[in-house]
Amino acid sequence: MITMILWMLLQTAMLVLGQVALKLGMRDMPAWEWSWSYIWHEVILNAWLMVAVVLLIAANLFWLWLLDKYPFSQIYPLTSLGFIFGMLSGLFIFHEQVGYLQWIGVVMVMLGCYFIAKV
Repeated sequence: MITMILWMLLQTAMLVLGQVALKLGMRDMPAWEWSWSYIWHEVILNAWLMVAVVLLIAANLFWLWLLDKYPFSQIYPLTSLGFIFGMLSGLFIFHEQVGYLQWIGVVMVMLGCYFIAKV
């Protein structure tokens, strides 16, 4: 059980870091444009976006391995850990405000993950 949770934490962290890299890559870009020039210069040559692509592909390949190794009914609900990591990333990396209701939600998600992992 502990091994499954640790693997899920790693996979979820990879997904969240991929999303953080996407946000960092989009942060300083000019307004989105559907042109080949824009896509080449602003998207493909954007280092943060390429880091995001690598992380998200790796996370999904890792997810395939997890699907083969563990019961779906146990590992899929644990992907909700991403909500916690995402909120903490918003708080610490992007300096966003997090209200008390969001913290209550985090506690509820963590309790749910605990009960699912206990099965």
